[in-house]
Amino acid sequence: MIFFIPILFFPFSAWAFANASSIDYPSAWHCDHSKFIWYCEVGPEERSEPSEESATPQARAIQKLEALQKALKGRRALAILEPTPENVAAYIDLQNHSMEMASVFSDVWRRVIWQTPALNYELKRPVNNAALDVHRQTRRAVRMDTLEKLGKEWGIFFFFRSDCPYCHVMSETLAWLSQTHGITIFPVSLDGAGLPRYPAPRRDNGLAARLGVEEVPLMVLGNVRDKRLVPLGSGVISSQEMIERIHILTSTQPGDAY
Repeated sequence: MIFFIPILFFPFSAWAFANASSIDYPSAWHCDHSKFIWYCEVGPEERSEPSEESATPQARAIQKLEALQKALKGRRALAILEPTPENVAAYIDLQNHSMEMASVFSDVWRRVIWQTPALNYELKRPVNNAALDVHRQTRRAVRMDTLEKLGKEWGIFFFFRSDCPYCHVMSETLAWLSQTHGITIFPVSLDGAGLPRYPAPRRDNGLAARLGVEEVPLMVLGNVRDKRLVPLGSGVISSQEMIERIHILTSTQPGDAY
C-alpha cells in the first residue's frame, strides 16, 4: 500500500497540471472544499460578465427591467406572506412606479401611431365602427367578385354519405351557393346513395382515397383546367364562411387577409 498510493495519484496530478489551460476554471484546486476537485466550479462572483460600459443599450435596458420585475415580485411575495403595513406600502409604492412607467410607454406609443401612418395597423385592420362598416363592405365586394371569377374555372367537390345528418345540412348550403353565385357542385357519395338535394351523385372513383377523406362532409375546391385541388374544410360550414374561405384560399397569400 505505501508504494501504491503515490503511483495512483501521480498520473492524476500530472494530468491536472498539464491540462490546466483547458479547464473552465483557474486551476484544478480552485474550488469549494466541500466539492470533489473534478466537479469544481467558479462562483458567480468570479465569472466574467460584460461591464455596464461595454453592454449595448438594449442589454442595459433588459437588465434594468429584469431587476425591476424581480424587485416587484419580491415585494409582492413579502407583502402576501408578511402583510405588515410597511411591507404592503413598499409593494404598493413600487407597483405604482411600475404602472406609471407603463402609462408613459402607452402614451408615447399612441402618439407615435398618430404621427406615423406607416406604423398604424388600424389602416389595415380598423377597430372603430365607422371604419369597420367600410372594411366589411369592401371585403364583401371583393369576395363577390372572387366568386364570379371562380365560377368559370372552379367547382366544389362535396364528399358525403347518405346516412350523415351533417351532410344533409351541408347539402342545403352548397345548393344555395350554386344557385346564388353559380358555383358548380360535384357531389361525391362514399356509400353510393344520394341526398334529397343531390339524388344522383357521382360514385367515388378513388378521389376520396387520394385526398385521404375519412370524415364527411368534406368540401374541396377543384380547378377544371389545371386540376388543382384546394381543401375548404369539413363539417357544417355556413355559406358566408364558405365564401370567405374560397376567397382567402384562392385569391390571397398567407397574412394578407388576417
